Amino acid sequence: MINEITSSLMNLAFDNHISVIMEDKFSPYTPAAVDTKTKIIVINNNWHIQNQIPFQLAHEIGHVLNGDGFKACLYFSPAKNGIEGHANKTAIHLLVPLYFENIEYTYANAVRFMEAFNIPLYLENTVITEIKTYYS
Repeated sequence: MINEITSSLMNLAFDNHISVIMEDKFSPYTPAAVDTKTKIIVINNNWHIQNQIPFQLAHEIGHVLNGDGFKACLYFSPAKNGIEGHANKTAIHLLVPLYFENIEYTYANAVRFMEAFNIPLYLENTVITEIKTYYS
């Protein structure tokens, strides 16, 4: 499922003229980054938390879709506030329909979703709200 979701996110990036570079030569602790001006995302395929890579990709796509403009690159951060928090919310918004598309509402589980992508616990309310919105 994770590979399919990553592929769908790559297609979304392509559709929005966003280039994604998947690189495995970085340290396991080098975060993903995006240059919103050039719309280039660099994903660390060697990231120490492998199941978080789709969340990072969705987060970086979120920066571009949100129109976050910076003179420097933005690096993945699981922050709760500001543009990083907004990018995390956009990431969840992008991931929910991909993850739950074949799951009936009665089987929708926020905890399993969060565990699947290693989403930080403080984003639980955002996840629950997004799941409810998806099924409404």
